[in-house]
Amino acid sequence: MFRWPRLWSTAAVALVVTLAQLVALAEPARAAAPPISWIGGGTIGIQGVAVSPNGQIIATAAQDNTVKLWRVSDRRLIRTLTAHNGGVNSVAFTPDGAFLASGGEFVFGDPTRNVKLWRVSDGAFIRDFAVPNTAGLTYSVAVSPNGTLLATGQASGQVLLFRISDGALVRTLNGHTDQVFSVAFAPNGATLASGSADRTVRIWRVSDGVRLRTLTGHTFFVMSVAFSPDGATLASGSFDGTVRLYRTTNFTLIRTLNHGDSVDAVAFSADSQTIASGGGEVAVRLWRVSTGALLRTLAGSEDDFVSSLRFSGSATVVVAGFDGHVRSWRASDGVLQATFGEHTGGVRSVAYAPNGTLLATAADDLTIKLWRTVDGTVARTLTGHIDVINAVAFSPDSSLVATASGSPGIDNRENTVRIWNAATGALVRILPGHEDGSTGVAFTADGATVISSGRDFTLRFWRASDGALIRAVTSGQPIGALAIAPNRTVVAVPGRTFPNIGIYSTVDGALLRTARASTGVVSSLSFSGDSTLLAAGEEAYANNVEIFRVSDAALVRTLAGDPNGFVQGVAFAPNGTTLASSSGFTHLIQLWDPATGVLRTSYDRETGWGPFVHLPLVYSPDSTQLGYGRGDATVVLARP
Repeated sequence: MFRWPRLWSTAAVALVVTLAQLVALAEPARAAAPPISWIGGGTIGIQGVAVSPNGQIIATAAQDNTVKLWRVSDRRLIRTLTAHNGGVNSVAFTPDGAFLASGGEFVFGDPTRNVKLWRVSDGAFIRDFAVPNTAGLTYSVAVSPNGTLLATGQASGQVLLFRISDGALVRTLNGHTDQVFSVAFAPNGATLASGSADRTVRIWRVSDGVRLRTLTGHTFFVMSVAFSPDGATLASGSFDGTVRLYRTTNFTLIRTLNHGDSVDAVAFSADSQTIASGGGEVAVRLWRVSTGALLRTLAGSEDDFVSSLRFSGSATVVVAGFDGHVRSWRASDGVLQATFGEHTGGVRSVAYAPNGTLLATAADDLTIKLWRTVDGTVARTLTGHIDVINAVAFSPDSSLVATASGSPGIDNRENTVRIWNAATGALVRILPGHEDGSTGVAFTADGATVISSGRDFTLRFWRASDGALIRAVTSGQPIGALAIAPNRTVVAVPGRTFPNIGIYSTVDGALLRTARASTGVVSSLSFSGDSTLLAAGEEAYANNVEIFRVSDAALVRTLAGDPNGFVQGVAFAPNGTTLASSSGFTHLIQLWDPATGVLRTSYDRETGWGPFVHLPLVYSPDSTQLGYGRGDATVVLARP
């Protein structure tokens, strides 16, 4: 199946940027990250990969607008670098491994620049490079061997050279007649190669920008160029399905390798004896440079379509895929050694097991993961849903997990509520759910009944043992999010008539009372640990967190909330001392004193990024930890 990697992402990102996101496009003032117990790393659509010079860190660039640093030894996410306001296409380490450059999408109206420099040791943002707005998006970045220059390949067809020390533009190389997808410095730093959609490879003298050669022969886009570490060979990979090898002494063609599908990436081993080509459903092929002999093919499929690859030394090939995973393979025999990352879609819902041992997360990759809270390892992955999973919940004894699924309108592919065995991951039962999608789910105190909400203006009660529908409640026209009180005597659901919030009995489904939100449509709900208060997160700017008394639905307090973005998540600590709120639009988690409404602290690092605006929250049963799921497919357990 033919693909167009990277080329469509600018438009896609532009379409999903909302008004709330535009408010925060400028480089934000950094607050802090919460004290973190563990990070369950995930990524959406990896575009680029780089390996640190010492081989200990892998950097990824992704469509979720992030750069992520992964530790090779245990495959864990170290940190997320956030300042890009569009997808990130490429990353490159400086020769000493101290810094990392990244380049990505150009977003209209973004006051920052789309090529950035980071410090690896702590993830600190150092600077933007002075990319002209006319250059458009950046497809590729490369650092010179002496660490002083950064080269970028631009959608404008230009190659830009920057001084790393201050980010200044040193030189613009003109000559390509279409987008430049790849740039690479020769090992001696004297020349630079670029590959373009104009089907050519061009060789430039770095010192003055003079074009030395134009290499032709490819019949489709040239997606990748790479020099061998010994400087003897230049490789180019193309959508025409071939890799061309050139002798660098005079840039004559040595041979052409037939990859068998589009080639999106090429890379040499450290000893210059092997070249890897990646792309298409073939995934990765390894070739002997001296003879062009095919050594082996690394298994692949359409689902792990290769976007970028690098060698770590000569023994390991590191491959990034559009499926959101990085995989490392042993070059000698093609054995898969490690896979990096878990979720590959934004996390929509999180739930803590009442016994505190598991954290459940439901994501846009159509999976539910059960994480061991003690160490952040995945106990099991639940699969079977064919549409987005809007909610996840545990039974009171922690033995069962319920999930609610379904997109609205024409995107709807599934409406079910499903019940799973938490210990084995086995699917226990499928309930038909709600027309136009099921959006909320909870168990009653005895675990015998599942209560669900959806977009059909009903609250449904199901017998867990056989899935029979017990009752469908339409009073108050409930729709959307659902929360159950810790004592499990009542549930709360927003009503169709704005700004109502219905409070219903879990015994007979009676609508007991109605609270009225003041500022916006209710997106999230949470009960206090003693079941006396109900917090609502609302789609409004500022004053978007409200607290109601459950006994009479009276408004107790309005909190300032997030001034720049809709609140998407609220969570009471069970001990009642703290209320957390979150916004995926501004990537902000705020901790409040619910008794006074005073803001205690805010976190805007390791809180997610990207165009997928999810940031659900949940406290542990003992109130000591806060779990949250990010729009960039990552799960965090923190100690706020």
